[in-house]
Amino acid sequence: MVNALFNDIVQRILTGNKGEQKRNLGRTLQGLSLKPGSKCVDFGCGTGLFAKVFTGGGLRYYGYDIDERLTEYANSLYRSSTCLFTASPDVLKTHAPFDLVMANCCFHHIDDSLIHEVLTGIRGLLEEGGTFLLIDILFAENDPSLLRGLFRKLEKGAYVRKAEDYRRIVERHFTVTSAAVERSHLFSLKGIPVYNDLLILTGKKS
Repeated sequence: MVNALFNDIVQRILTGNKGEQKRNLGRTLQGLSLKPGSKCVDFGCGTGLFAKVFTGGGLRYYGYDIDERLTEYANSLYRSSTCLFTASPDVLKTHAPFDLVMANCCFHHIDDSLIHEVLTGIRGLLEEGGTFLLIDILFAENDPSLLRGLFRKLEKGAYVRKAEDYRRIVERHFTVTSAAVERSHLFSLKGIPVYNDLLILTGKKS
């Protein structure tokens, strides 16, 4: 629990409580035109930093993470009938099918030998016509900025990919319907020249 609390505090400080990403995610969810009460999974939810973006939009939120310490901490933070956190795939499956599964900045922790197995599992959670939403850090080529380089090193994932690589991977499982790049700044302040570029990619189960 102590590690989960420390992780939560550090993320909130460095990202301005993820303010910029939360606003961007809110707009993305609105653009998907999900019906009120739609069931959404935050795959790799951590401590649930984005839970209120979903519940505030009238959606049912299911946070999943393999680290039980994080989901236990998240359940202690968010006590709501429209919000559930679990580290158990079996528990998650009991609530399927889902209208949306979001993988937000977790795939850069998963290597190529496992990522297709993970996507197959995600596809199995979705209803027919359901949406997969990928948000992840993009590999930066030839960026001379020392500060941005240091900022990116805060991310522990060893498998940061290019946009075309993510698209190629996802297309094996879903019909890609849109792809765009957004910028996530240090402290959520757009004027700061320290940031990560994020791929926002959506796909449909068909």
